[in-house]
Amino acid sequence: MTTAIDIRGITKIYNPESNQPVKALDDVSLTINDNEFFTLLGPSGCGKTTLLRLIAGFEQVSGGEIMLFGEEIENLEPNRRPVNTVFQHYALFPHMTVADNVAFGLERLKKPKNEIVATVERVLTLVKMKHLGDRRPNQLSGGQQQRVALARALAPSPKVLLLDEPLSALDLKLRQAMREELKQLQKETGITFVFVTHDQEEALAMSDRIAVMSDGEVQQIGGPTDIYEHPVNRFVADFIGDTNFLDGEIVAVNDDLVTCRLGSNSMFEAENSGAHKIGDQVTLFLRPEKISLSAVGATNGQDTRPGKVANMTYLGNQAAYTVDMGDGIELTAQARPQENGKLPFAIGDSLAVGFSARALRVLAQ
Repeated sequence: MTTAIDIRGITKIYNPESNQPVKALDDVSLTINDNEFFTLLGPSGCGKTTLLRLIAGFEQVSGGEIMLFGEEIENLEPNRRPVNTVFQHYALFPHMTVADNVAFGLERLKKPKNEIVATVERVLTLVKMKHLGDRRPNQLSGGQQQRVALARALAPSPKVLLLDEPLSALDLKLRQAMREELKQLQKETGITFVFVTHDQEEALAMSDRIAVMSDGEVQQIGGPTDIYEHPVNRFVADFIGDTNFLDGEIVAVNDDLVTCRLGSNSMFEAENSGAHKIGDQVTLFLRPEKISLSAVGATNGQDTRPGKVANMTYLGNQAAYTVDMGDGIELTAQARPQENGKLPFAIGDSLAVGFSARALRVLAQ
């Protein structure tokens, strides 16, 4: 597998000579494969956009090195790197037509006229905008402007396309549709996509691999399933999706399962995600969708524990229930409305709570 981008021990410090230097990136190392949809995911201020700008050449590294297809690029000017960037704000030229916007970069590269015409037609077809080539940006919707920005970035056939939160200005429905189009576009072009977002749903839906970042450091790198099902620490587990955290003490270890004491004396079996031993104080996590809620006496033989609905939030296609398990333990679980729209439980209801030991996991860190 060919390596597209190799980030080696990158550090970025803003205002290093001042009394208040800001370390935006701290010894970041990661590898991005060719023809991969790779996402940098994290909250605002975590360093993901800074890393993207370093790859693009808009910022200079303070330490470490960046390799692009095996060649060092830190001293290469941005316009000499085989990289293009799509920004959150599309920065289209308002006085130019769609076709002229897409042709602009090719003209700057002094490509032959017939090649420019053919390329503009090809990329506009690719992003489903060929029929609007004569329009100007102010005659387009937000989603159409996004497609033009993508076409313009793809026209010079970059080896890497950098996307800095390009969907954040779109409404929810359009954002969801564009996710599918972006992923398909990446497959069709074979170009390495590096996508920056703070939206964990976007990252899970589109990425081949994800790097979760916090405070200028990479917390975990892996496929969407690995990141969601096997987070390495509490930050990743909390940032990716909804989850329940439970603090306890390991009282028994049996192969890859452990028994934990929660509260004063509640015992739960859980999957051991690290090299833990008896006496360790640990944090367990449990995804709400892996908890089953049922009426008392209607458990169909499933191993359950008693609980009581303490609170409920209606979300349309489901309801989020806060369940009091006693002994100071509360869990958030999900249940879908019945066919007639009626919710299965109400605040104050007693119910049976079930989940497998494999669903309850001990965080490695």
